[in-house]
Amino acid sequence: MPNIAELFIFGLTAGLALAIPVGPMALLLIDTTLRFGLRVGAAGALAMASVDATYAVVVFLAGSAVASILGTYGIWFSLIGAAILLGLGAQTIYKALSRRRASEGSSATQVEATTAGKTFLKFAAATVVNPPTALYFLAITPSLVGLTGSDPVAATFAFASGVFLGSAVWQQALALSGAAIRGITTPRVRTWLSLAGGAMIVALAIVLAARAFG
Repeated sequence: MPNIAELFIFGLTAGLALAIPVGPMALLLIDTTLRFGLRVGAAGALAMASVDATYAVVVFLAGSAVASILGTYGIWFSLIGAAILLGLGAQTIYKALSRRRASEGSSATQVEATTAGKTFLKFAAATVVNPPTALYFLAITPSLVGLTGSDPVAATFAFASGVFLGSAVWQQALALSGAAIRGITTPRVRTWLSLAGGAMIVALAIVLAARAFG
């Protein structure tokens, strides 16, 4: 029987290692917090951590099977993921440019609205199809083989809980950072941050599609 505490620490380390590198989703999270506030940003951060934990459960229990499925149908998953990411990136850029045009054409501030629930679903969907997340967990699959022991439920819960906590701590820290600088950033800065995040997501989608045919 594996040590539950060790599995939790392993998961915690894996969650942090996955979340810390700054990429398109991190920029999108900070941008969302800047525009809509901490409550909405925290919902996005929670969604990302929840998806990471879900991937952890799936890979921990059926990593070899998942790898086999991706080996057979990987190109379709890649293309679907690329299409979704491309749509998200294009939408982000479009909204940023719309805000820029509105601010240049009028002195009035354009008010956007969203909810924590919508943001949670948006970030969950984007994280699910974000290839680095899936590839990361598949890469650590060999290290998880045989760790379930005689109590797979407890082992899986320990590992996934660690992943969730590690990811959530970092993602919520990004949301808090966005909230902290919200009052001192200008609309122009927020627009450029949105454009940068959108451009990175579009670039990721293009690379994913290209690799699918490579």
